[in-house]
Amino acid sequence: MEAFEANRRGDSAVDDEASRQVRSRPVGALPEVEALPPLSSYRALGVFDEAIRFLRAAPSTLLGVTVAVLLPLRLLATALPGSPLRDARPDQLLDIFVGNLSSPGAVTAAFAVVAADSLALFTVATVYGEAIASWYSRQPVTTADLLLGSIKRSPSILLAWVLVHVIEILGALASFGFLAVLAAVFLVATAPVMGAEAAGPIASMRRSSFLAQSALGHTFFVVVTVGLGSLLMRVMIEGAPSLLGFEVFQVPLWLLAGVMDFVASVVVISFVAASSCVAYIGLRVRREGIDLEMQAARAFAPRARRQRGHR
Repeated sequence: MEAFEANRRGDSAVDDEASRQVRSRPVGALPEVEALPPLSSYRALGVFDEAIRFLRAAPSTLLGVTVAVLLPLRLLATALPGSPLRDARPDQLLDIFVGNLSSPGAVTAAFAVVAADSLALFTVATVYGEAIASWYSRQPVTTADLLLGSIKRSPSILLAWVLVHVIEILGALASFGFLAVLAAVFLVATAPVMGAEAAGPIASMRRSSFLAQSALGHTFFVVVTVGLGSLLMRVMIEGAPSLLGFEVFQVPLWLLAGVMDFVASVVVISFVAASSCVAYIGLRVRREGIDLEMQAARAFAPRARRQRGHR
């Protein structure tokens, strides 16, 4: 009986120490395990649901990251030499936002905006990978921590983004687009791997290819369905509100188009980045059985805490 009481007091001391450590950590987002996407091999359409679940787990943190990453890149794109956005009158801005490429410099501006959104997507997916790895390991993380980490890794992120898109562009030129889609399938998890596993550009690309080999058909359908879904999402966000605001409330169309374009980019980038992280989780479950590993880690966590307390 005395031994039992001693063990109970020791466990209580360990739990108290763990509680003090948790309280001493900086306050950050730490969703409940039930709020995160379950560790499972998702169906292609199931990735949609789990991506939305992931975004709902900590919307202020995740959407805040997207806005903080996208906004400076968009501003930089509009400030490039030759961009009509620099000196255009408000009524001229509509030509750029609705895709009228007849204006001088509009091609450069349009390309710069697309490149900025693409780099923002890759960066956000990397940050989301770090967030989801922290949350599954039950470590709180703040928006500032995530953004600071992305700034420190920005050279690696930029290099990986360039390499991935060079491969996709070369594949598109060599095969009328088919090899570009195939490259996207193999490299779909590159950004989440960089964030979740703190890997370098080449290692992340190789890791993504290794994971995708276990389910090429499944990953292909994920890439296609997420791409089509994000396109439909952008059309719905930009189209109806802009038309309604212009016709009903008489808001200038150039202003509506610009605002709704940015809002649509934030939503679409967040959704696609979350989808890539969910696809990464699913591939790790299929290829490595990570769900069993984490279940075992949680099952034996109390024993590990007791052992640390008795040292």
